[in-house]
Amino acid sequence: MKPLHIARLLVLSALCFCCIPSVHAARAMEHVFIHNGPESADDKRYAYHWRVLKAALDITRFKYGAYQIKSAKSMTESRQVIEMTSDRGLINTMVLDSTDDLEKRLYPVKIPIDKGLIGYRVFLIRAEDQPKFSRVASLEDLKQFTVGQGADWSDVSIYKAAGFNVTPASTYESLFPMLMFGRFDAIGRGVNEVADEMITFGNKFPDMMIENQLMLYYPLPMYFFFPKTDNGLLRAKRVEEGMRLLIKNGTLDQMFRAEFSKVLASLNLKQRKLFKIPNPRLTTPQPYDQAEFWFNPAQ
Repeated sequence: MKPLHIARLLVLSALCFCCIPSVHAARAMEHVFIHNGPESADDKRYAYHWRVLKAALDITRFKYGAYQIKSAKSMTESRQVIEMTSDRGLINTMVLDSTDDLEKRLYPVKIPIDKGLIGYRVFLIRAEDQPKFSRVASLEDLKQFTVGQGADWSDVSIYKAAGFNVTPASTYESLFPMLMFGRFDAIGRGVNEVADEMITFGNKFPDMMIENQLMLYYPLPMYFFFPKTDNGLLRAKRVEEGMRLLIKNGTLDQMFRAEFSKVLASLNLKQRKLFKIPNPRLTTPQPYDQAEFWFNPAQ
């Protein structure tokens, strides 16, 4: 073959090679995790969840390589689902309490990030109303109080299905002044959320308190969700592997205790009257037989 022909073939080969994306470049794109941003500087509801995500990605770095975690703008829960199911969605990673519909539309990593803790609810109330709540002896007694919840939260339908009167709030932060202005009697909050909210909003509303006698439970596993795409499946697989490794080596338990043990002790959960209601939005099989996945307030 003539030297000129050889030179042309080499140039063509180089051009073809440049047009083929490298495996490393493709994998780097696959491992960018973009999640919903906080509603405000005071919104710390998901800070722990993103730390768990980071730990799961760190422990799988040896297998899957580098990653990035980015925060998008704040969105409502329904908007997040729209973005997750869009071809050009603004996010590709979501934390949300599971429902039958979500598990059909997205890939769930069915390991509860907070051990199902958010399903145990206590109430923020006006301090003057504690005597009324102290007289509650049954679930029917508790249903006499009006509960405030975010309008977009799945809790609204759970409370309503159980017979509660629910007043929706348009934003998370509007719940607290609405409570103090008498729009409803209580805000149902996860035991993992309420202490931070008292720190954040207690100074603004000094007559707000954590009700000290009662606890309500409904199944509300918080999972990581990913789009139903090839890249979404890869992200889900990596995060599930990472979380299982964190459980196996005890890291997830350590993170859980560091985050919640103090507040759980302060809430005296074992001494509270516990009432249970079903979650009609969640009937798909859940890993309830995996005891290491779940928090048990009796232990």
